[in-house]
Amino acid sequence: MTSESTVVLAVLGATVASGLIVGMFTWLLTSRSVSGRIVDHNVLEVGEKLIDVLATAGLVIDHSNTVVRYSANATAMGLIHNRSLAVPELVAIVDDVRRTGEPIFHELELARSSGEYYWVDVRAARAGNGNVVLLLEDNTEGHRLDDARRDFIANISHELKTPIGAIGLLAEALVDATDEPEMVRKFSTNLLKESRRLAELVQDIIQLSRVQSNEVLHKASPVRISDIIAEATERCSILAESRSITITVECPESVFVVGDSELLIVAIKNLVDNAIQYSEPKKHVGVGVTVSENSVQIAVADAGMGIPKDEQARIFERFYRVDASRSRQTGGTGLGLSLVKHIALSHGGEVSLFSQVGVGSTFTVRLPRFDPQQLEVLS
Repeated sequence: MTSESTVVLAVLGATVASGLIVGMFTWLLTSRSVSGRIVDHNVLEVGEKLIDVLATAGLVIDHSNTVVRYSANATAMGLIHNRSLAVPELVAIVDDVRRTGEPIFHELELARSSGEYYWVDVRAARAGNGNVVLLLEDNTEGHRLDDARRDFIANISHELKTPIGAIGLLAEALVDATDEPEMVRKFSTNLLKESRRLAELVQDIIQLSRVQSNEVLHKASPVRISDIIAEATERCSILAESRSITITVECPESVFVVGDSELLIVAIKNLVDNAIQYSEPKKHVGVGVTVSENSVQIAVADAGMGIPKDEQARIFERFYRVDASRSRQTGGTGLGLSLVKHIALSHGGEVSLFSQVGVGSTFTVRLPRFDPQQLEVLS
């Protein structure tokens, strides 16, 4: 093996450790020469064998379009059937590379047998002995994040238009009603309501952004669950009184979790607030805490209208509302349950829902339990 080949392989070995194997591997197979000399077949053969250890999907296809080597991920992605490529789009890319001799870089949208779509970045190049090498990197998660980001921007633009538009109209109405005290009072009340709704929406957006970053972990400390629930229910007391709803709490005193106390208060407050809003007047809302060896379960139950089964899977999505007209009337931002979900996840927990139409709903937040005896060690 030539000294240039040795250098190439040494560099390629280093890229495995640094996570750059895909790019370097493609460079190895597509480079026509190193320092002016043709890369010999020994290097290409070693490169093809590296298919076996690729973290991404890799395949070697011979001159008859038979798959002669492939990585485990290629099988997992369903790319092979009876030693042949099972994806027509990839067969076309292999034929193009073999015909032109030039490397190809593509992004493809492919369909699984289940009907779901996924996206892959494809690199293809000719290797030794007439073989073609394919490298595929699954980029589906990136596409989903982009879609979620676009949906979020579209939704938030729509949600902001409503209170901002209402505030503008009410301000104009106030200017025209300066000589009518009764109308001024009415418009001022509505203006205050819309401005509060806008402020709540902005606050929820800020909190959701914070929860989805690593900032939560920086402010984590042992907190007593009974204190969290007491503060959360206190913040809902005025709303509960206005609807003649009784809130009862059952919670042990010496139960701790580790987290950001303000965010945990927001999560429980949102659940209690939801339970009050969607219950009929003079009903009952219960908050109960059960404890196991490793977890704490905080359940908020109401005797409200309940949530249909076909709606339950989407209930924690941003801006999703089971009853949009009811949410508008109650002044909800549409981010409350999504915020609860992300707060629970950021604290190493989860949130679940049990609901029956006409009976009521129970939301349960599960968090890792903290042993109070460790407090002295941490302080």
